[in-house]
Amino acid sequence: MPRVAITDIMRETGLSRATVDRALNERGKVHARTQELVRETLQRLKARPAAETSRPAADIVLRVGRGLMEHLRAAWGEAADGRFVDLHQGREGDVLAALADLCADVSRPLIVTVKNTDAIVSKLAEARSNGKRVVALVSDLAPAARDAFVGVDDRAAGQTAAFVIGRALGDRPISVGVVVGDGAFRCHEDREIGFRTALRAHFPKVALSGEAAGEDNPALTREAVAGLLREQPALAAIYNVGGGNRGLVEALEACGRGGDVLVVAHETNAVTAPLLRDNRIAFALAADPGAQLRAALRAATNPDHGGECLDFGVYTRFNLPAFAPRA
Repeated sequence: MPRVAITDIMRETGLSRATVDRALNERGKVHARTQELVRETLQRLKARPAAETSRPAADIVLRVGRGLMEHLRAAWGEAADGRFVDLHQGREGDVLAALADLCADVSRPLIVTVKNTDAIVSKLAEARSNGKRVVALVSDLAPAARDAFVGVDDRAAGQTAAFVIGRALGDRPISVGVVVGDGAFRCHEDREIGFRTALRAHFPKVALSGEAAGEDNPALTREAVAGLLREQPALAAIYNVGGGNRGLVEALEACGRGGDVLVVAHETNAVTAPLLRDNRIAFALAADPGAQLRAALRAATNPDHGGECLDFGVYTRFNLPAFAPRA
């Protein structure tokens, strides 16, 4: 009988490590249906031949922020066998070189979080035409470049950010700003569009008065937000669609606005979770990176899998999720 690891059960059920551990060891409160799902999955995996419980083989190329990168790196080590290519702040030439290398072997599926540029789309579309299976993770790509997308509804995420700010501050004459990362990432583009349209539709008195281009880089974000605050000193809130959050809060604090500007950001990782705990960021929109990665692996290894749209939550210092790093 093969050994069944917690990661095998996590991959099959989509549950977090903490939930599976509690269910297996009867620690803490676990819903009866969840307990039964874990037990059934355990017995089913035990009954499989050992080869069927092995970790899936795939490769991954990530051009994401440092916090999300480390979250996904840890999940990858537990869930998959294959190359993990870290291209944090990498240039497009670096991304294209990595894709050319990995796409030479069309037998192995590829998971990517990359920009939606013409050159990258062309490279991935060519690989797909040769038989390579490609899954876009977190940030979607043009349909020609991927077989499936796994992530959240980013347009809805931007709308949620607008709703949080509008309800928290009221539909009254106030100014808000947005920090944009890079429009070549579809997730950033969709979040910004959702934010702008929701403010216009539901909070017409709230004026979007300026934007700062941070490019997911803390230093660039700090400089850009400082410039935005000089131009718009009366900003009541800022929504950051991407990374660079440490630079954002440093810019606010440097000009004495750290306590009175409402900040809404994304992710609850090693960068943002401490900022939430210290009340330097008020709200964060996040989905479990491990669950997203496991869903991407399912899509990568199953040719009939069309992708998944995962739930996301709105988190504060008082309700950080189980997948957030501990203090």
